[in-house]
Amino acid sequence: MDNYFNLSGHRVFVAGAAGSLGGATARALAALGAELILVDQHLPDILHKEVLTHGVTAEAHALDNTVRKDVDRLVAQVGRIDALVDCSGCYHKGDWVGDEGWDDLLRSTLEINVSGPVNLVRAILPTMMARQSGRIALTTSMAARNAGTTLAVDPAYVASKGALQALVRFFARQAAASGVVVNAIAPGPIGNPMTESARQPWDVGALPMRRLGKPEEVGWPLAFLCTKATGFMTGVVIDVNSGIHFS
Repeated sequence: MDNYFNLSGHRVFVAGAAGSLGGATARALAALGAELILVDQHLPDILHKEVLTHGVTAEAHALDNTVRKDVDRLVAQVGRIDALVDCSGCYHKGDWVGDEGWDDLLRSTLEINVSGPVNLVRAILPTMMARQSGRIALTTSMAARNAGTTLAVDPAYVASKGALQALVRFFARQAAASGVVVNAIAPGPIGNPMTESARQPWDVGALPMRRLGKPEEVGWPLAFLCTKATGFMTGVVIDVNSGIHFS
């Protein structure tokens, strides 16, 4: 019987690898035997050295995925990609009503959280479709479901993750006939630097599970989306949020 979770021989491109979610996902993928292409704006060399201890093949690259020509160049350089995981993203704080500089914040957030993933998908998806095989796993947010649980959530972030959530379904519809599936994880409050940067701290006692999530509790579901087990599953956004919101 085939092990649908075995990723030995599969080449997985992990964007945002230097962050907490990207690192957790890379470690999970390495544990499943995947060959890793680790990418971030700053070279993820520490993570690269760590995953090599799992006995898997890995390479690391610096890339700003908001620059389309750089994305196209790197994708052509690394060769076959069996799965793409994008954990890159940003969260900026601002006063959307009274801050004159908030429009710049909006543009920056949309560029990183929407244009970046689009650049990756349009560089990688056509080859997957031609090969009639591939997995794409993106990272959106619970904020795209419910506009953010606290009033501190910035609307630029909500808009960007809502757009990405819609794009998951668009990409899935485009790719379905070619055997490529596109899904996403929508995390709730995870204990990482992005959560810590929020204007108001989380009231952990008010969360259904009375704690923040751990990066690996997002990383493993993202790794799952790269496996053969998702062959008949596409356009799905999986909630990982302690039960705060049910879709």
